[in-house]
Amino acid sequence: MLAAASPGGDISLTIAAVSAWLVSLCTWVALLASHRHRRSWWVCLLPLAGAAVFALVGSGIPLRVAFAVSEPALTEYAASLPERERWSFREERVGVFSIDRARRWQGIAQLGVGGSGGTLKPCRFAHVPGGRLHDIQESQVTHLTGDWYLTCTDFD
Repeated sequence: MLAAASPGGDISLTIAAVSAWLVSLCTWVALLASHRHRRSWWVCLLPLAGAAVFALVGSGIPLRVAFAVSEPALTEYAASLPERERWSFREERVGVFSIDRARRWQGIAQLGVGGSGGTLKPCRFAHVPGGRLHDIQESQVTHLTGDWYLTCTDFD
């Protein structure tokens, strides 16, 4: 769920989570093969936990909760950025997110989250006052709340 709390997902956490789920699946299959554990009620817990995690991740709840917790800090950080076209590359902790690049240009603040989105689909937060979406040139724009949007550039 931590991997899904980053815009576009955190690729390294996703790889670790998939590996952990595969090990859990193998353990579950081994327990089912054992006659002693086959009829135990707790054997059904792993599939139920897996279904719950995949449903939450698929609905986007982890990202929305992490953003809701961090929104005041992100708004304050976006307002503090100087107006310039070039990106600023320095890592800072803002709310629960690690911002590794930021810029504010023509009143629109864009904040890149470290490790999010992967190589072929970098994602970032955008604070767009007044809903001027035509000024954002990204392949994917998703409204989060108020003036905040999630933007992704799809290179594949």
